[in-house]
Amino acid sequence: MTRSFRIVARPIAVLLLAALAAAAPAGRAAAATVVGLGGAWRSGSWTPVTVGPDAAGMAAARVWVEDADGELVGSGPADTSPDGAARFLVRCGRPAGRALVEWADGTRSPLDLPPPLESTTRVMLVIGDLPGAERAARLMQRDDGSRARVLALADDDRPAPSGLAFDVADAVIVCGSALGSLPGDTLAALDDWTRRGGRMVFLAGASAAPPALVGTPAAAWLPGPAGGPGRVARMVPLRRTASIETYAKASRPLERGAVAGLEAPLLDGTAALDGAIEAWEGSAPTDLPLVVRRAHGFGTITWAGLDLDRPPFRNWTGSDTLLVELLGGRNGARGRGGAAGQGPVDLGGQLRVAIDRFPGVGPVPFEVVAGLALVYVACLYPLEWWLVRRSGRPWLAWLTLPALVAAFTAFTWWTGERYKGRSWQVHRADLVDVDVAGALARGTSFLGVWSPENARLDLAAAPRPGPPAAGAGTAALSWYAISGRGMGAVDAPAAHPSLATDPYRAGPPADRLAGVPLAASSSRVFEAEWSAPAAAGLVESSLERDAQGMLRGGLVSRLPAELRDCALFHAGWCYEIGTLPPGGRFDPLAGKGPRTLSATLTRSAAVLERVQTQRWRVEDTDVARILEIAGFHEAAGGSSYTTLEAGALARLDLSALLPLDRAVLVGRGPPATDWSLSVGGAPADDDATALWRIVIPLPKSPASRAADVPAESSPDAAPAPTGPAP
Repeated sequence: MTRSFRIVARPIAVLLLAALAAAAPAGRAAAATVVGLGGAWRSGSWTPVTVGPDAAGMAAARVWVEDADGELVGSGPADTSPDGAARFLVRCGRPAGRALVEWADGTRSPLDLPPPLESTTRVMLVIGDLPGAERAARLMQRDDGSRARVLALADDDRPAPSGLAFDVADAVIVCGSALGSLPGDTLAALDDWTRRGGRMVFLAGASAAPPALVGTPAAAWLPGPAGGPGRVARMVPLRRTASIETYAKASRPLERGAVAGLEAPLLDGTAALDGAIEAWEGSAPTDLPLVVRRAHGFGTITWAGLDLDRPPFRNWTGSDTLLVELLGGRNGARGRGGAAGQGPVDLGGQLRVAIDRFPGVGPVPFEVVAGLALVYVACLYPLEWWLVRRSGRPWLAWLTLPALVAAFTAFTWWTGERYKGRSWQVHRADLVDVDVAGALARGTSFLGVWSPENARLDLAAAPRPGPPAAGAGTAALSWYAISGRGMGAVDAPAAHPSLATDPYRAGPPADRLAGVPLAASSSRVFEAEWSAPAAAGLVESSLERDAQGMLRGGLVSRLPAELRDCALFHAGWCYEIGTLPPGGRFDPLAGKGPRTLSATLTRSAAVLERVQTQRWRVEDTDVARILEIAGFHEAAGGSSYTTLEAGALARLDLSALLPLDRAVLVGRGPPATDWSLSVGGAPADDDATALWRIVIPLPKSPASRAADVPAESSPDAAPAPTGPAP
């Protein structure tokens, strides 16, 4: 019987499989597919995906990937390159999630993704051939054994022309000699990434000589006056290297014979350079600056007038420690969190928990659930049995039992509604940044939505008309998730269980999401980031530094609304202002004077001749407090104070700008991001938390230039270098 069944079943199974294969859409292979940068991508970060046309020349129309809940999200429209390849930006929320390519005719085929980096991995992206980068990463290894992953930009990497394409990188090292092989849109995207809060190390010695960088976005990476690009006046001989050896803390000096014939760029207008000159050759910092750290938008660029990818620096052991210093020192690597444990693994996760809180919404207490269960069981048998027995009519059980079940069902439903609510709720928080020198405005907004019913949500985010934005900008809207391997995190091995499993899509344009499914009594958190030209004249500043590094002068607010709980941050000092109304003026010399910035951020106070610091609580859900610390995490002490890394919020940290000829005006004001929701109404502005930060440049004065000179960086006096113009 078994053998006969097999003889009959086998051909039937073959026919069924053949029919299914014929009915299924045929998979297509793209001519070329490149995912991520340097052959790697990181879960939770924006990832560039380049899909070439198929064998018939048909282009890809969309890429679908899974978010942290395991739901497919369609990318926005493609940016088509001259070779016909379609470039997308996607955000993968699961390491082993599905990925599909949707072609122009509507069919879909699988997209193979390489294994990702974990969301807590620090990434150092190198553009060029720089062997010392890997050794520098080993020197910056942390106490827990973690170190940055070094990636090299491959020749076939053609990311989408947006700064989000470099979201995988925590720091970027650019060799000037490699810029000639990069297209202009890639350089523009890298410049946009830096201005949005990235950290770049630019190595350009002889490779910066004109006309190498003229007419490219990289020309703005050379040190120059505040708000303007730098320019190389001429190349001069570098006769001594003692300053670089001292700055790098090198164990071995450079060979004297190897230095012969070495030249360094002499920048134009060194007396007015924006930023801090950290290493130089000559008797004064302005003679021949060799290392300049300066602000570029909301990010920083550390320029070194040396080509470390060329001899004699390529094989010099001191290049490793020199890179460490250029990156900010052994404690300067900004991380994305540690191992998953109890609670959030970084400040981004703590903010996610705080946003996902709504008034009147919470879990039903265990005591209520247990009490209802005990009462229900007691009513089913003792009470119901006693009533029927006492009445002497057994047939009443057919009426009392359904009535009892219905009553408890209705009461349980009412109890759930009591704790879950019956109305749509939103919880939002905004961070508004303005760079006065670069005329750039940036908004970062987080929105939590609570749904009382099954629904599909369309939402959009855009900068609010009027200050601080002076016109239309670019925006990106996406889901917001947490790092680590916990439930709902982007590195979780299994997707977070969800009752809503329908796919949804992003754009067009990129500031919209369409058809986001929400199950009844559930919530979602979204984030939006936009940048636009900043309105002129938001503040009038005459601030400058004196010889002691303190601020003098004044500023006048021209904002359309007042700033509350306002303060002025510079270097390691905080000048308390209070409320700054429109037209209000502040003088740093008035009042009781500044206090240390770390004491302000950590809420330190002197009690009985002892300084007590307010301990950071990981379980705190004060959104304004979390944004305040995330915005100046390094200035507050970093993870030594919060016990958490900044995580995905590291791009919002402006601590690195405070010592670089910048003062930051901080206060609470109105939101600057407009959200629109297809259901539930628009978010209420009176419930929003909006933290404003205005970055104000400080002009160079003789007193401030004298205060800029670090004693340990000053080499022995040497004659100013001279040389013929090229």
